[in-house]
Amino acid sequence: MPEPNALEPLRRSTRNALLVTLVLVGALTPLALINTKPGPVRAAVLIAGTVIFLWVYGRRLWRTVMSGRWEAIPLWRTWALVAFVMALSLLGLTVDPQLGLMSTTCTGLALAEFVIGRGSVAWWFITAGAIAQGLAFGVSAGLSGSLLFAFVSTTVMAAFVLLTAYCLAISFRQWEGALKLDRARREAADLATVRERLRLAEDLHDILGHALEVVSLKSELAVRLGPIDPDRAQAEMVEVQALARGALKDVRALVQDNRPTDLGTELVGARKLLTSAGIECDFDADDTLVTQRELFGRVLREAVTNLLRHANARTCCVSLTVGRREAVLRVRNDGVQSASVTTTGSGLAGLARRVNEAGGTFQAGAVEPESFEVVAKVPA
Repeated sequence: MPEPNALEPLRRSTRNALLVTLVLVGALTPLALINTKPGPVRAAVLIAGTVIFLWVYGRRLWRTVMSGRWEAIPLWRTWALVAFVMALSLLGLTVDPQLGLMSTTCTGLALAEFVIGRGSVAWWFITAGAIAQGLAFGVSAGLSGSLLFAFVSTTVMAAFVLLTAYCLAISFRQWEGALKLDRARREAADLATVRERLRLAEDLHDILGHALEVVSLKSELAVRLGPIDPDRAQAEMVEVQALARGALKDVRALVQDNRPTDLGTELVGARKLLTSAGIECDFDADDTLVTQRELFGRVLREAVTNLLRHANARTCCVSLTVGRREAVLRVRNDGVQSASVTTTGSGLAGLARRVNEAGGTFQAGAVEPESFEVVAKVPA
């Protein structure tokens, strides 16, 4: 089922507001022309100029703001549009001051383009454009009136254009903020999905890798014991069957997200497994004081799986020390050839990430000739 677009109501309201704004601005010029009754040439130029502006401006907004791409329009294009509507407003001023005032609304709309895809510098561009429009009106008024009238005209025009541009620019900023929040929400959802898949892959690696390694070991042992000790071979195969069923049960529990991992259970299982494989065990681990039981259980399981897969071990030492500040789990085994030592497997890499997320440190590598050690330290 497709995800509903959370921004669709806001997109519709923004689109409708822009449409209403453009329609109202487009209606101002004809209404003013009805009252002023200029010559046919000037009226045709003003109407054609307004239509051209609204078409260019609306087309740009639909390509940037409403599409969600929010790409900055080149400065020269915006300044060219601003200059065009300024000239249009000055032409309207020569017909009637009321017509000139209404035409400056287009200047405010054009200046609002600067905020699309730009930072705080856009507000300086808007202010400069509004002042330029006000000065143009002031100069025109000064040529036909007193200096006081020119000053008042400059101030009023600049303030009117600035107010128009700021109102529309703020609505653009709000829409941009909504787009960014929606994009961040989608990215967070995608990241959560990726993290969940990674967690599931690591858990499957832990379960199936460990179980299949033990099944392989015990089935090989059963084959060797078959001719000389059929009863024990049969017992080993019964354990293999139980392990396979247990792994299947663990996978189902993992899918249902209710499969716990406990250090105590892993200690018992590791000792039993290593003993059955003929590996001498030296366990010095008291799990009663450990708080990160699940994490240490994962570390122990992966270390034992790594041992069975990559080493021909004769001994394995497991130690767990819990201090005031940190708890340390060490798993060391012999029988490792230098050429077979690996510290970059997916299981160890996943453990390193988990331990680091818990605020601890993880190390795995050769410590002396033919020995391998896994060390996990986490805050106590």
